[in-house]
Amino acid sequence: MNKAPCTDDLIEAFYRAYNATSGTYADRLQKCRTIIDELRTCAEDDVRFGSWCDLFDGILANEHDRDWGRGERLFRAALDAASTDDRLLSGRACLALAVTYHNLDRWREALAFSRQAVAALESLDKPIDLAAAWINVGIAYNSGYRYGIFDEPVLAEGIDACYRALDVLATMDSASVQRPGLEASAMTTLGILHNLAGQWEQALDAFRRHLAICQEAGYACRSGVSYNNLGEVYARMGSEYYDLACDALEQARRIHSECGDDFRTLEAVQILATITARAGDYERALAYALEAVKLAEVVRVGITSSEARAGFSVTTANVYAEAVLLAKRLDQTHLAFDLVEQSRSRAFLDSLAAGTSTVSRMVEAATVDLHQVQQRLSPDAVLLEYFTCGVLEGSASKQKARSRSLQFYVPPLTTLLFVITHDTIEALDLGLSPLDVLPGRLDSAVERHFLQPAIRLALYRRLVYPARHLLAGKRRITIVPHGPLHYVPFGALMDEDGQTLLHDGGPELVYGPSASVLFRDDLTSPLGLPDTPKDSGTPCLAIGYNGDAGNRLRFAEEEAESIAAMLGGQAITGSADKRKRLFQQGRNARYLHISCHGDFDPDTPLASSLHLAPGEFLTAQEVLDDLRLNCQLVTLSACESGLSRVRRGDELMGLVRAFMVAGAPAVVATLWRVDERSTRLLMQKFYQELAAGTEPATALHRSQLYLRTLDSRYTDPFYWAPFVLIGNARQMSVDG
Repeated sequence: MNKAPCTDDLIEAFYRAYNATSGTYADRLQKCRTIIDELRTCAEDDVRFGSWCDLFDGILANEHDRDWGRGERLFRAALDAASTDDRLLSGRACLALAVTYHNLDRWREALAFSRQAVAALESLDKPIDLAAAWINVGIAYNSGYRYGIFDEPVLAEGIDACYRALDVLATMDSASVQRPGLEASAMTTLGILHNLAGQWEQALDAFRRHLAICQEAGYACRSGVSYNNLGEVYARMGSEYYDLACDALEQARRIHSECGDDFRTLEAVQILATITARAGDYERALAYALEAVKLAEVVRVGITSSEARAGFSVTTANVYAEAVLLAKRLDQTHLAFDLVEQSRSRAFLDSLAAGTSTVSRMVEAATVDLHQVQQRLSPDAVLLEYFTCGVLEGSASKQKARSRSLQFYVPPLTTLLFVITHDTIEALDLGLSPLDVLPGRLDSAVERHFLQPAIRLALYRRLVYPARHLLAGKRRITIVPHGPLHYVPFGALMDEDGQTLLHDGGPELVYGPSASVLFRDDLTSPLGLPDTPKDSGTPCLAIGYNGDAGNRLRFAEEEAESIAAMLGGQAITGSADKRKRLFQQGRNARYLHISCHGDFDPDTPLASSLHLAPGEFLTAQEVLDDLRLNCQLVTLSACESGLSRVRRGDELMGLVRAFMVAGAPAVVATLWRVDERSTRLLMQKFYQELAAGTEPATALHRSQLYLRTLDSRYTDPFYWAPFVLIGNARQMSVDG
């Protein structure tokens, strides 16, 4: 091929094609891909062009496929390959990473790479790139503040970054085709930052200037953003401006809809729902909120990568929460409950990584409604399903201080309780902020916080006592926590007389990630396995590993061997390879018992793992992808097996949910690091009960009561309260 085109002008040709305002989107995309192909040929002689190919491939992955995970990998490859003196490639790769992390709601990383881009580009005569980098600094501060990552002082830094971008753009030729678009972006970001700072006039001025730029440049669709932002400012200025706010937002809604921009339409409709609710028009507000739910689903389905879906999950959770609260206010309890279940299913779907499309389809179809739940509830059972909203990342004190500034981005801090029997339902607003439940630190001190007598009594009053009239005489209470309530040891909560919820003669306690998981049979049917009954195959497969030197358990292997012997099953212990045998032999074991160290990853719950042997780990993601079970029960007798990251809209993920999706109808796990000796005693009693034909819920109930009365030191709920049964297990004969 003629080597003449292999110049830096070919690199700039990509940007000209990418930013072109003429021609169709398909034409632009094809032109960009043609240039990438030419650069790839050039890379055969000059590897530097290969790095630019990575960068451009990543840009198209972001733009066309919304595959921000692939984009991130390609941008990092380009950045790693850039030489120290290739500041343009470094700067543009950093800028692309900043945009990617913005799309993924990873604001700290977005800010860091935006500032790296500024540092790389400042010495170059590239005003377009430098201005874009400064704008992204402002965007990172704005978004990070909105979602609780940064504190209020960053707003001034973000405003300064926007003015720096405008100063850079002012040095450019006014005829530049790219200048208006960047000026519009700078004005939008500037206005949002002023809005968050409560500087209404400056915000309105910035958004009006943005609108003027769009109208002059012919950016018809982008003018919808102007109206959207103007509407939000008017809304925050107070009720006397609500009419102006609604007018602007309806204009934004119309423009975005005509332009086919579902995400922007969603933003406008979200704020319309909030404003009309504050104005007291709850019926109209609910109509807007339900429209927002539909739009959120349309947007979510259009996102192809799991990383992008996970980023969008915050928006989805807030949209559903607004609809739930409005349905509750209008006494549409059935609708409110159904929305809660839909929200929980979406949260789990958005946590799934690539490669679990079969699981995704199964979960997508498995949401149950109130009628189905009540059909499956026995007369002696009650379901307590909690729903929390308004929780952001960051400490409770920061969130409270930020509540007014973020009022249009997140729903109010609320805790609802749906109390459901086979023939009744009540929806209760508990008057409890979810922040009041959170301990100061979510680590190994969690149990010390929740096991304080005053905390146990206070939480009983707030979380259980309001439902007392429907709990009386029930044999089983099924608890579905949400958000921070995942950390609460409900069995240890106590009334005024000091009696705990779990007590002799009291109800059995069962937990669930959602009512759909508990009451939809096909959600826990094994994937890719023949339809064999769960009472066939090996009675028990017990896996135990005491751990490596310096971090050894004393009884994990002995526990596994004892349980296998008791049930006539097989134990795999010591340094033997366990992972492959688990996948093969665990398929049809009625009981799967794993006693070992468990590591909980708070940032990536599906990376949480079980330490099976030296250098051998099993992650929650691998359980989802590769393990197929046809068992009755999985027991995770491991440190931190039950805890999962509690995020704004996420459900219980981690190891427990992974095993349930893999085919286990129920899982026994622990809420905190447990004492080894007491765990072994409890597990022996638990499996003795199972061997005698006792249902798992009853067996665990009896085992906890047994332990707390066995020795005076075990009366402390630290020893017996962390064990929870999650799911819907029914006993089957050990003998088949």
